[in-house]
Amino acid sequence: MSLGDRLKRANWLLLGVGVLLALVGATTVHVASLGQRADYGAAQVRWVVLGVVACLLVLAVPYRRIVDARWFVYALGLLALVAVLVVGRGKSAGRWIQIGGFRAQPSELMKVVLVVMLAGYIRYDRSHRELRGLLRPLAITLVPVLLIMKQPDLGTALLLLPLLLVMLYAAGARRQHLGLVMGLGALAGLALFFLPGLMSGYQKDRVHAFLLQHADDTMLQRHQLHHLHQSKTVVGTAGFIGSGLGEATADAVRYLPERHSDFIYPVYVMAFGTGGAVILFLLYALLVGLILRVGMGVREPSGRLLCVGIAALFACQAIINLMMTVGLLPIVGMPLGFMSYGGSSLLTSFLALGLVLNVGADHPYEFGRGDFD
Repeated sequence: MSLGDRLKRANWLLLGVGVLLALVGATTVHVASLGQRADYGAAQVRWVVLGVVACLLVLAVPYRRIVDARWFVYALGLLALVAVLVVGRGKSAGRWIQIGGFRAQPSELMKVVLVVMLAGYIRYDRSHRELRGLLRPLAITLVPVLLIMKQPDLGTALLLLPLLLVMLYAAGARRQHLGLVMGLGALAGLALFFLPGLMSGYQKDRVHAFLLQHADDTMLQRHQLHHLHQSKTVVGTAGFIGSGLGEATADAVRYLPERHSDFIYPVYVMAFGTGGAVILFLLYALLVGLILRVGMGVREPSGRLLCVGIAALFACQAIINLMMTVGLLPIVGMPLGFMSYGGSSLLTSFLALGLVLNVGADHPYEFGRGDFD
């Protein structure tokens, strides 16, 4: 199939939703930058353009070739994570590698790498339908999880586990086996918190902040509690229509930490109000729904699993970010897909979208109703 044919068959509505979310994110980042020396919004627009280019480049390569190269791609991803531990740099955590004038965050790219790896491994292997057969996919997932936690980056590490569970479930793994894995994961989470040396001090502080969020205002304004206090205050005072894109919103979020990245959602709500928040929820629901629709139209197993994994990636990332910014989950450092400032995060989102467009271009008229057999 020629590149022209692939472009004709691509789901341009899906790409349009992604670009719309990214441009709304860049606008919100610009508002968060008002009064500062640097306009992060302009930089984010440049990343949007590069992201669309990266998306189209992925569309040009048949997705089966990418899946067939999964072990090579997976190995490169692991090497990048190891390199971060050696030469990485970042605020409060060594999560970035400096490449010329660009800072790359390998843990972001690992999200898509893991989806590709699992889609290729699970596609024709039925062993995951038995309990012992879950060990290899679990090991494939745990290796990057442990490396990412070492950075430390708890949010990204925890995001990879739901991707595994959703993809295994879609491929036919038994519910009781997945329930057992989830139970063991919950026990591991408790061990992380209570056993010394497994979690960083600031990560434990954030869990304490979540548990103490209903304490008095004086307690809420201390240390890590300040993040949650400011976020909930901004969201709670936004109103239905918000304060607009000017100085009023910039002043309201001035004391909100990480307002360009992890806490971009409160800035958006302050600018566009709770009415705008409903529209944002609908856009994310449309994005995930369109991805799943592409997956439902494909009988080829790795293509369907790619769509399921990427839909789970966007859905879980959005749910965790939105819930942590309003106090329904502890703060774990999770960017909002397409919205948060950052080149690595935005490029990863568009690369994932490119894979879905790729699958849809290869299977535009098929309808897969059967199992992954």
